[in-house]
Amino acid sequence: MQSNKKLRTALILLGLLLAFGTIGFKLLLHLDWFDCFYFTLITVSTIGYSEPANMTEGARYFTSAVIILGVGSLGYALSSVVQTVVESGVISAFGKRRMFRDIGKLHGHYIVCGAGRVGSRVIREIAHSGHDYVVIESDEVSAEKLLTEGALVLMGDATDEVVLRAAGLERARGLVCAVASDPDNLYITLTARDLNKDLLIIARANDEAAVDRLRKAGANRVVSPVLTGSARMAQMLLRPAVADFMELATMTERLELEIEQVEIGPGSPFIGRALKDTGIRTEHGVIVIAIKRANGHMIFNPPADTTIEECDVFVAIGSHESVQTLEKLANPARTSVR
Repeated sequence: MQSNKKLRTALILLGLLLAFGTIGFKLLLHLDWFDCFYFTLITVSTIGYSEPANMTEGARYFTSAVIILGVGSLGYALSSVVQTVVESGVISAFGKRRMFRDIGKLHGHYIVCGAGRVGSRVIREIAHSGHDYVVIESDEVSAEKLLTEGALVLMGDATDEVVLRAAGLERARGLVCAVASDPDNLYITLTARDLNKDLLIIARANDEAAVDRLRKAGANRVVSPVLTGSARMAQMLLRPAVADFMELATMTERLELEIEQVEIGPGSPFIGRALKDTGIRTEHGVIVIAIKRANGHMIFNPPADTTIEECDVFVAIGSHESVQTLEKLANPARTSVR
């Protein structure tokens, strides 16, 4: 920022002027170093209590020069400070207005409450998927880091209804409660469910006892890192091949294979056709491992003659490119809107 550079220059000039005056008075008046510094300071600041008893004509000329230089340097420094403060306020206000404007345009986005170890991982996954999201974070350091990365961040308490509304909760598609406190996650879930009855809420539970409470509060899914971690460790121990496959399919950074849900929307050429006649496996290289009907019924390993209906949701496995191609065919209306 130009104003910051100007302020640094002014401070350097003042420092040089104080050093120049101190050394000059030492040579002219032969006072102690501190007395020379003190006399320079009161001269530059134009306070000027009194002059030393051994003041010579040459010293007065030198003092006059220090006064002139000091007034100019102080004026320059003061203008730099004012400019820096004003510019910082304007930029901050503009940045906030722009952020609220950007958030106000979002529909069907995701909200992540808490950007700690769990929340930051969720944020990376959402960002990687290309979906819009808003982060609510109370820690200033974490919030600033996300802002520098280009994320939309609201600094505040996610348990506050005003903050949740500012994040566009009523227009959001999903919410992740990932703060470190179970009571906070519970309160966020209760508030969010009251504001948006159709919201998909995923909540974190640190204590196993909090799992049922979060579900009763309105969370669609509850994830306990302790339970999930222990189950995964047991699977790695007892069924290592299965664990390797799940890691390959779900860790998006590896991108060799991914599991994705694909919604069948209006106008899809798959509607009314048997699964075997769609070419999903043979032409697109995607395997449908489950189909979730609109009524919630889940068909695992669907038979080849299963008829596809509108609003079905495929649980599909394939490469990233193959799944993206399938999504475009399955929901052409949503793809055209994007």
